[in-house]
Amino acid sequence: MTCIEASASNFDKAGCRILSEKVCSLREVIGLRINGLDKMLRGRITSLSSNQADVSFVFEEPTPSEKRRERRREVSIPVQVYDRARTISMHCRIIDASKSGCRLEGPCVQALPSDISLQIRGLGLPVDGRVVWCRDGHAGVELLWEFSSRGDMRALGQGGRGADGSSGDEPTDGGKKRRRRGGAFGSRS
Repeated sequence: MTCIEASASNFDKAGCRILSEKVCSLREVIGLRINGLDKMLRGRITSLSSNQADVSFVFEEPTPSEKRRERRREVSIPVQVYDRARTISMHCRIIDASKSGCRLEGPCVQALPSDISLQIRGLGLPVDGRVVWCRDGHAGVELLWEFSSRGDMRALGQGGRGADGSSGDEPTDGGKKRRRRGGAFGSRS
């Protein structure tokens, strides 16, 4: 990093000119400390001579920081979205998904309430969700998966075992263990 003291002139919205005998030691992108501003101005040198440089200001919109815990996968899954009371219903498409959330695309997603249910073909039960953002025909949804506990299975009289009495880890036909792996939208064998 190189710091020099310079004077600035010809200020406007797009840039300025800086004057210093050391201006040639600067790199293409610079930061300008201006009296009266709490933050530096980012600039790009557009022309350079022995003792002056023309600077174009670079204003970047802050990019939203990634808050997701898991990587999203691009998908294209039709879904029926309801409010929890099932008084509102709309056809949407899930366009990316992870275990904890998804992005919906639809014509009127901004009309969705915060608490929703998603009915996905192939899943018998709806998945509850919470809309966390909505803009430009898209909505970000936190998925609120409800899983049974071992106690729930005992209440059914199965003691945490499958319908055939197995735990899912015992050898099946052929002596091989068969385990089921869960995915964000169903299980895979």
